[in-house]
Amino acid sequence: MAKQIDTRQLRVLQALLEECSVTRAAKILDQSQPHVSLTLRKLRDIVGDPILVRSGSKMVLTERGLALRTHVRAVLDGIDKIIGSPEKFDPATSTKAFRIASADCMEAIFLPPLIQKLRQAAPESRVIIRGIDAGFDYAEALERDELDAVICNWPGAPSHLKTAHLMTEDIFCLMGPQHPLAGRDRLTLDEYLAASHIAPVARSRADPGPIDMQLAEHGWRRTIHTMVAEFNLIPHILMGTDLIFTSSARFSGYFSSLMPLCSVAAPPEVGSLRFYLLWHERAQADARNIWLRSQITGVARSLVATPSMNATV
Repeated sequence: MAKQIDTRQLRVLQALLEECSVTRAAKILDQSQPHVSLTLRKLRDIVGDPILVRSGSKMVLTERGLALRTHVRAVLDGIDKIIGSPEKFDPATSTKAFRIASADCMEAIFLPPLIQKLRQAAPESRVIIRGIDAGFDYAEALERDELDAVICNWPGAPSHLKTAHLMTEDIFCLMGPQHPLAGRDRLTLDEYLAASHIAPVARSRADPGPIDMQLAEHGWRRTIHTMVAEFNLIPHILMGTDLIFTSSARFSGYFSSLMPLCSVAAPPEVGSLRFYLLWHERAQADARNIWLRSQITGVARSLVATPSMNATV
């Protein structure tokens, strides 16, 4: 059978290799000299070498003992990393990129303050943001360590992903100033369902998006006349059409402050939009991922504490 060595014997061996003395090794290890001497005899048998030999009044390492120094130190360093506490994450010195996938509706509202926050706290780390389209498997990307986190506005994430609620937003309708419904405080359900809508391209047939999923739960269906892949083109399209776009209060208020668009509250029956943070179980205890998640949830808390531009409606 192969000879075996345990961690306690390795630590005695390291002390003997460093001190070249049974007495000093015993003192450093807080063990009795006879116990260290007994362990040395076992180590000699395991290694097949005396390791330490007498030279006059002192002990010196054999050639084999000298060669073992680096190996034993490396093995014990590895063991300490395995059983020790995880290394602390220092954002100020980290250079690894933060990789985040985000739903399009979060880009204009959520991402600017998040990127600013990351730039200030982790100036040496790049921030890589990508969208989520029908061809992108965000769950697999999280599993394969190609993403750190996902910010989204749809429920029902895969069960193997960790989920945290970030914020809930009222739903508003954005439309051009020429639209017949512009200037209202709130649309009725009949007005909403009778209107022509513009919407982002659905991620899949099974997942048409949170708005249509909520409508379908009540047996309602809106008429989507136009679908576009680029979310932020929608406000420009609204300027010259009779279409309306349904989104969060902050998105609607943001673009109505930048462009001559009207923001009108959606019927209360449409419900609200909930936003979520997703990450993989594999990163649950990772110090860097924990820190990133805290920054994302911190931005969400700051937005919740700040009234949106539509708050008075």
